[in-house]
Amino acid sequence: MMRSLTSSFNTNLALIITFFGSGYFLIPVYLVIIIFFIKSNKRHYSILVAVIAIISLVSGWALKEIFHRSRPPLPLVPGAGGYSFPSGHSLGGFTFCGVIIYLICHSKASLLNKWLLSILLFLFGLLIGLSRIYLHVHFASDVLGSFFITIVWLSLSFIFFRVFQKRLPDK
Repeated sequence: MMRSLTSSFNTNLALIITFFGSGYFLIPVYLVIIIFFIKSNKRHYSILVAVIAIISLVSGWALKEIFHRSRPPLPLVPGAGGYSFPSGHSLGGFTFCGVIIYLICHSKASLLNKWLLSILLFLFGLLIGLSRIYLHVHFASDVLGSFFITIVWLSLSFIFFRVFQKRLPDK
């Protein structure tokens, strides 16, 4: 299905979108967020963001080693190495968008802004996943699996954080 949409414009657009699921984007942005919360005396949020980001990254690597799924043939871009499941870019993008949605929902923004930003971030996370399928570096099931892994991971993280928030420093 995606082959019929292939063009140089779409490929360049997909490369831009997929960048936001890469470590080149995510690691510096997570560090900025963590430092911001530390300087704002909201260390509990810095701990939450750090733990979620690190475990998401490590679990993606571990699951790739467990499943050993080969990538699709004929990718549109060179350099996609390693195994296919789960999609690391999708997992990273979904996790990042989920964390930002959580932080927005716990901010002082208006309800309308919370909803609008949450919907836009959710759609952007989906775009990152679709970019990986479009570029032929992942199967749709790799991206879908990453989405469900993220839902489970974020749900458990936010439940744990809420239950143990009182025990974290600087509540």
